[in-house]
Amino acid sequence: MLVLSRLFDVLIHTQRNHYDQTKFDSILKATKEGEWKSLLPETEVAEEDSPVKKLVLQQGNDDDENVPPRGSTVEINYVGILGGSQEHWSVDDVIECWLQSQQGLSILEEPFRSMNVDGTVLMDPSKFTEEFVAKDLGVSNKIQCKKTIMAAKRLWNQLEEFPEGAEFDSSSKREKSFSFVLGEGKVIKAMDLVVATMRVGEKARVVCRSDYGYGSEGYRTVKGDVVVPPFRTLCFDIELVSS
Repeated sequence: MLVLSRLFDVLIHTQRNHYDQTKFDSILKATKEGEWKSLLPETEVAEEDSPVKKLVLQQGNDDDENVPPRGSTVEINYVGILGGSQEHWSVDDVIECWLQSQQGLSILEEPFRSMNVDGTVLMDPSKFTEEFVAKDLGVSNKIQCKKTIMAAKRLWNQLEEFPEGAEFDSSSKREKSFSFVLGEGKVIKAMDLVVATMRVGEKARVVCRSDYGYGSEGYRTVKGDVVVPPFRTLCFDIELVSS
């Protein structure tokens, strides 16, 4: 999946490790207090628990009631921020976002459900141990057991290098808005979904699970530098400039 791909290649490496804590704290406050709307047509979870959800920060122009149609060229300003760790994942999130992406481990779906392996379990090295995987999840194959632990360790290790709240991209830093054709898959799923609901002048926040962002691959520059690590939740603040 691609989003804003041609722009990411000009990122400065240190940009992802420095962020405005005050700004991030204000984002967290608004995120907790606001009214979230799921961007999925049908969902069995609460709006605030949707894998991709929107929070309106500023209403659009009163004289423009139409949202941009599929195939139209839209122009946006945006800020991209790394979301929280996978500790917030539900059992379904763990299975759908992570387990099913691990080669040879999808057979563990039922044990993960029966043992209620959510993000708090998966991301806790004191709980998600080789003993837990072998005895409680029933993985008797030692190689498969170690493979499962190594996959979890990759999630644990990424949090230090890519902290929550780190700004990984912004149109303002290039002093240029970003344009794309809506609905053609040129951006991540979450971006297509949220912009399709916006009016010109509207500002919105979208938080998306990794499978609506960069998924199991994450995003790297052409030089191989990691910009967004695999399986990471993302947060974007977006303004629709024109459509």
